Amino acid sequence: MSLERILVPVNIRKWAVEVFSVANTFAKHPNAAVTLLHVVTLNIAAPEKGVYEQLGRDAQWHLERLARGCLRPGITTVNRVRFGKPAEEILAEAADGNTDLIVLASKPPSFWNRIVAPFLPRVVERIVREASCGVFLTTAKKWFNCENIWGRPGDELGSAPNPLDGAVESEPSPMPLAEAAFATAHEQHHAAA
Repeated sequence: MSLERILVPVNIRKWAVEVFSVANTFAKHPNAAVTLLHVVTLNIAAPEKGVYEQLGRDAQWHLERLARGCLRPGITTVNRVRFGKPAEEILAEAADGNTDLIVLASKPPSFWNRIVAPFLPRVVERIVREASCGVFLTTAKKWFNCENIWGRPGDELGSAPNPLDGAVESEPSPMPLAEAAFATAHEQHHAAA
């Protein structure tokens, strides 16, 4: 089975570093394309159109930085932003893009939760159950918040060099991104604060 179209849903406020190592591993086919998807969810009554447009532009900016810093060179990347409920929009993007594989991350349950209630988060569970393509679930151990580290487009922090540039290793390893990249990003964030 050839995996040519890989969907990686990313919440720019809290994404699992491990998903990019998995995406890089599966995107070995010469025609492979990785779609990075961020779903904007607003829990407020119909804001003005400008709010959606600004949130979409900000998310697109973060996805572009993630693609440059986390995916191997040569992988075709498509960055998409959708608005709505995460599970519905991820499933819709997978169907619209004729996706072969969705790469998801889930926080490992605590010892107590594994004994009492071994279940996945609702969004992940729904995607695993309803997806018309394969779903690869990886355990999230390290989280990254784009807005906290990079700021927003146009911010002083946002114009800083990308701490993830060149951080992707050519061959996947247990640690998907160089520790130094995250240490640098963390230091820049605290220095700016």
